[in-house]
Amino acid sequence: MKVAIIGGGPIGLEAALYGAVAGHDVQLFERGRLAENVRQWGHVGLFTEWGRNRSPLAARLLADQGYDPAPADSYSTGAELADYVQRVASLAPLRGKLCPQTEVVALCRDGCLKGDFWGLPEERAARPFRLITRGLGGERARHFDAVIDASGSYASPNWVGNGGAPCPGESALQGAIDYQLPDVAGTEKGRFGNKHTLVVGSGHSAASTALAVADLWDEAPRTRLTWVIRRGLASSGEVYWLDPNDQLSGRQKLARRANILVNDPRVDFRFGTVVESLARQGGEFRVQLSEGAEVKVHNVVAHTGLRSDPALWTELQVTQHPATGGPFGLSESIMEANRRAGVGLSTGYAERLPVVSEVESAAPVPAGDIRVASPSLLRLGEPNFFVIGIKSYGRDAGFLMQNGFRQVRDVYRLLAGNDELDLYDGII
Repeated sequence: MKVAIIGGGPIGLEAALYGAVAGHDVQLFERGRLAENVRQWGHVGLFTEWGRNRSPLAARLLADQGYDPAPADSYSTGAELADYVQRVASLAPLRGKLCPQTEVVALCRDGCLKGDFWGLPEERAARPFRLITRGLGGERARHFDAVIDASGSYASPNWVGNGGAPCPGESALQGAIDYQLPDVAGTEKGRFGNKHTLVVGSGHSAASTALAVADLWDEAPRTRLTWVIRRGLASSGEVYWLDPNDQLSGRQKLARRANILVNDPRVDFRFGTVVESLARQGGEFRVQLSEGAEVKVHNVVAHTGLRSDPALWTELQVTQHPATGGPFGLSESIMEANRRAGVGLSTGYAERLPVVSEVESAAPVPAGDIRVASPSLLRLGEPNFFVIGIKSYGRDAGFLMQNGFRQVRDVYRLLAGNDELDLYDGII
C-alpha cells in the first residue's frame, strides 16, 4: 500500500519507519527540516525520560548499527531529541522515503468532491488520495492509498485574548508576541534581562518561561515579571497541585518551583485574569487586563496552548470534535476519560487527576498517559485517512510520545486488517 506521511517530527518519522518495515511503500513530507518544530524549542528539557521517548522498533534497529543510546532513565533537551530523530532518519528502511523541504499544500480524493459518496466509504476508498506538494522543483500532484497526518500543532498556537479569540490589537501585533518558547536563558537573554515581561498561561510552558525570566534577577536585577492566568488557584491554594501519582519528576520539580515563584514579592502574579486588548508604542506593549487593570511591558509571552489546524482536511469527510477541534472519535474518548477524572481539557497544569486507563484496568496511570481503547478510535469519516501525534489531541495537552507510538502501531493494524501486527514486540 502506498502511504503518505505528513510531518517530519518524532511521530511522523516513527510512522514512516514502522510502515516501511511492515512492507508498505511510504513517503514522508516535511515542509522544513526534519524535526523542525522540535528544534524551535531545543533549549527546553523534556519531562519524560529517554526510555519513553524512543520506540522499541527504532531502538532495535539503531542497536543493530552499534548505536549507544543515552540511559533510559535520563532526560533530554529538545535539541537532543531532534538529533535522535535525524539518526532515525538515517536508518536503511527510510532511504529514499523522506522528502524534507516539501510542503503538502492540498489534500483531496482524486476525481471526488467532499460531498460525494456520503455514507459509502468503499466508494470513496476506491479513489486514491491526491496530494499537491510544493518543493524546490515546484508543485506536483501525487497519489496515495492512505494518508497519515502527523504534522503536529506547534505552529498553531491559541490566541491570548479573552475567550480564546484574538483580542483587539493582537492580530496586528502577532509577529511581535512570543507564542512559542523563547530561549530566555540563552540566545534571547538580552531581550528579557532588565526588561518587563508579561507571561500569560497556566501550563508548564508558562511556568518554564516565568522561571527562566526570574532566573535572570541575579545578573539583571531590573528584570520584572507579570504572570497572568485565566483560572483560579488549585484546591490546595497553590497554582499547581502536586499530583502524588505523577511519575514525571521533571514536571513535579517545575511545579514546586512555580508555586514558590508566584509568592515572591518581585512577581506581579494575577489569577482569574484575562487579556482584553493589546497596543504597542515606543517599544512597549500596553496590555489592558480584565477588571480595568493595565500593564506596560517590553515582552508578551502567550503560552495559552495549541490547536489542531484542520486546513488540510477541508476536502475530506472528517468530523472535528466541538470541544477539542481534534478528530472526533479519539477526542471524545479523551474527553470521557477526563470527565471520569473530574477535569475538563488538560492544559498541562498539575490539578489534573490520574486518568483511568481505557485499556487495561481501572488503576490510575500517570498524568497524560491516556490510552486508546481500540484502534477503531483512530478511524475518521474518511477511509484510510488518519491523524496521529499531538495534533490528534486537538487542544488537550495530555499527549506523550508513547501515546503516539501506540497510535502508529494501531494505524498499521487498521491498514493491514491485522489486530496482531506488532513491531514493538508487546513492549508498549
